Amino acid sequence: MAKTLERKVFELSRECEFFTEKELTMQIGHEKDFWYVALIKELMDNSLDACEVGCIDPEVGVVVTDDYFEVRDNGPGISKKTIIKSLNYFMRISDKQFYVSPTRGQMGNALKTVWAAPYVANGIGKVEVKSKGFEHVIETSLDRIVQRPMIEHNSQKKASVKNGTIVRVYWSNSATLEDEENAYSYKAKPPSIEEIVSQYSVFNPHSSFILGNSKHNARNTNWKKWKTDMPTCIHWYNEYTLRELIAAYVAFERNGNNGKPKTVREFVSEFKGLSSTLKQKKITKGFSGMFLHDLIKDNDIDMDIVRGLLDSMKENSVPVKPYSMGLIGEDNFKSWLKLNQQIIEESFQYSKKSGFDKNNLPYIFEVCFAVKTDPEEHRTIITGLNWTPTLGIPATEISEALGKCSVHKQDPVVLIIHMAKPRFEFVDRGKTRMAL
Repeated sequence: MAKTLERKVFELSRECEFFTEKELTMQIGHEKDFWYVALIKELMDNSLDACEVGCIDPEVGVVVTDDYFEVRDNGPGISKKTIIKSLNYFMRISDKQFYVSPTRGQMGNALKTVWAAPYVANGIGKVEVKSKGFEHVIETSLDRIVQRPMIEHNSQKKASVKNGTIVRVYWSNSATLEDEENAYSYKAKPPSIEEIVSQYSVFNPHSSFILGNSKHNARNTNWKKWKTDMPTCIHWYNEYTLRELIAAYVAFERNGNNGKPKTVREFVSEFKGLSSTLKQKKITKGFSGMFLHDLIKDNDIDMDIVRGLLDSMKENSVPVKPYSMGLIGEDNFKSWLKLNQQIIEESFQYSKKSGFDKNNLPYIFEVCFAVKTDPEEHRTIITGLNWTPTLGIPATEISEALGKCSVHKQDPVVLIIHMAKPRFEFVDRGKTRMAL
């Protein structure tokens, strides 16, 4: 009689999810070959957001060597408290997840991937952060038996580290990774660091970017977009996303992060167009003196109250016009193409469209096209969502449109597509594919 296998029911810790190649691939949305580019993108997004909130004209530098890659900025800096919180793999830390707003953070993968990915990819998990007068060294590894990430965080005061943030990620053979990957023509190739930095310049005309001896100067420092610290619009929420936000505030209060509970009126006042005392009194009639935690019913936020609150807030405010989110504009696209691509100027075409989708969310869609001067050149496609480049075409509808328009890989053309929206409907955890 053949021997049978007696299967054991093993326990798998969620704490070490970020420390497996499978999980990180799902988090980042790409195979391991793309990780180092995705991490640079994550850090550049953080840098731009921080500078904009600090009302600083962004200048972001990228350095790539054989041993590490580094992203630095001239922003207000990242706090020691934020770094410590991000090292807790029991909890997901985010200041953007529950807010509906057109931000780069919607496309991000969080600092947790920055700490974990170097160890998973190379077996050496070391990241250095210099900011706000401190130098941090984060070293990670994994105890596979107890299923727990081993994290060492050492920080010391450095008087020389005053302005901006420098994040250095130790990654073996960083400078030669692209050459190695390009040798395999059958595999999808990540964009080069030069391409990524250049693409950031496309979508952020107010920012300067430096890579080695190459610099993309800001083309329009007066250009404005929606910033992460701007009040969000209640018209961007539905009853479910509003309930999630209220629940997140209550959980934040319970966890001891803030000594003062938030009243319903204070919550209402945080939304765009609802700072008026008269509007707040009208909306919160019947909620006088009530706190958000008073809206709990049967261990959940009372949905009937949420619906009534949402309707009243919408009745007393106006929707944000799509272009208020931040139109990049024809001139900014054209100036970038003239500086960075050899194009036939007469071939340049630009089109824009704005409106509201079926969920009443505003959107801006911009497309520009040009023919390259060199007929031997191949097609260049640059896509971006909320002012950050994507690592591939983010929607099948775009690929289908290229086919219908007969824009082939061997064609000497440049096509740039950008879309801004308060919330995208992604179909994967890595936020690389969305449903248009």
